[in-house]
Amino acid sequence: MKKSRIVLVFVLFVLIFSTVPQEVTAQTPPTCGYDSNVESILAEVTQEDVVQWIRNFSGEDFVPIGVSQKKILTRFSTQLFNLNVNALAYPYLGEQLRSFGFEEGTYLTDHAYTPNYVPTGTENMIDLHNVGEDYVSSDRNTKVVGNPDQTTTWKNKVVTIPGHGPNADEIVLMTAHMDSTSPQRNTNAPGAEDNASGVAALMEAARLFRFYKFDRTIKIIFFTGEEQGLWGSEAYVEDHPAEMDNIIGVVNLDMFGYDNDQDMCIELHVGTMPDSNQVGTCFTEVNTNYNLGLAYDYVTNGAIGASDHASFWDAGVGAIEVLENFQAHDESFGCNGTQDRNPHYHQITDTIDKMYMPATLATVKAGVGSVASLALPMGKCFATDPQITATPQTESIIVNWAEIEGADVYNVYRSTTSCAGSFTQVAQVSTNSYKDVDIDLENDYFYKVQAAETGAVCYSQMSNCAVARVEVPIFFDIFIPLVIAGE
Repeated sequence: MKKSRIVLVFVLFVLIFSTVPQEVTAQTPPTCGYDSNVESILAEVTQEDVVQWIRNFSGEDFVPIGVSQKKILTRFSTQLFNLNVNALAYPYLGEQLRSFGFEEGTYLTDHAYTPNYVPTGTENMIDLHNVGEDYVSSDRNTKVVGNPDQTTTWKNKVVTIPGHGPNADEIVLMTAHMDSTSPQRNTNAPGAEDNASGVAALMEAARLFRFYKFDRTIKIIFFTGEEQGLWGSEAYVEDHPAEMDNIIGVVNLDMFGYDNDQDMCIELHVGTMPDSNQVGTCFTEVNTNYNLGLAYDYVTNGAIGASDHASFWDAGVGAIEVLENFQAHDESFGCNGTQDRNPHYHQITDTIDKMYMPATLATVKAGVGSVASLALPMGKCFATDPQITATPQTESIIVNWAEIEGADVYNVYRSTTSCAGSFTQVAQVSTNSYKDVDIDLENDYFYKVQAAETGAVCYSQMSNCAVARVEVPIFFDIFIPLVIAGE
């Protein structure tokens, strides 16, 4: 009888607890150990490249936009989308990403949204970065910039790199806001640190990830409307509810590189969600694995929600913000209780000369490395890169190369200036040769070739540069002088 009671109790126990809903997650925990592929990617991230992206997006240098050369003097969101000739960062961004091989409409898309204005005269713009530990998400419902300037549609730019492995349905997000602000926001808001620094990190990721295969899908998102109250990221989260369940984590890079005391210390705002902690831990492991030299305050309780990562927190998605040493935290943290806040924040003086480039570069690398690690790199797209030759014919030039295993097509590029000049794609072929008949005699032509995988974003590095010219036939040299002489 006693044994029967024990069995009955056991059966009831099983029945009761089998009906309790269990938490289900599609994600596997990220692992961010050392990976030679990540090391190879980070080796390609140079200070020169990072500096140039920041200079380009903060108005230091002229940049090519269409057929013109312009300076991007402001990236304030109203100006980005009202055809202000000094705020052409969005079309410049698109042109650069297309030049990397991201196909418009497939792997390069616009996420359009409507900004939430309230009437002019009731402005009370929230300075989100200064809200600090008192920040709550409901504050973002009182976002104000006055009436829209000629438009009510803003956009986020989204780059998608499809996963190649069994976990391709899982997504890693790398985000930054591209907009800027200042007291002269319509005409002069360079935003070098806030947030051309984050934009530079995303541009380097887009430039380099296309050469590698990853198990998981990567999305690189350039948000707008952040300075008005995280509008772009809020709209993205709201418009993609199904995607939220598949996101492994979000690395949001916002405002880093000012380091007046040159202690290489930043803040990681991780929060208290376990999924966010996995992303934050990955970031710190990448810093250690590749000797990047950053110190950091790892902030859980008291983490601020003053950037686009907070929109994902609200959706229950693990995310972190990477930030300069903006606040003073406990002395036991990595920044030793110091505060090193940029005094040029949201001013027209937020320019690249105020930034400390070793810290900027290390933070870019840590962000790029974290996303690559979370996405689980599978190796380079192609084991080898094309090696080409260019051979002149009577009225054409033949470009040849050995077939690359796994390549579906080859993109052929040509320059008429030099191997260091500007190259234009002239063909896409499925064979390992190309015949160029669009030539002039006695002109030099320079060629490069890139292998590609169709149906994905996967490219080889560019080939060597080969040069050739078609000479004028010898009989022309003899015949023409005779005709001139009347012989």
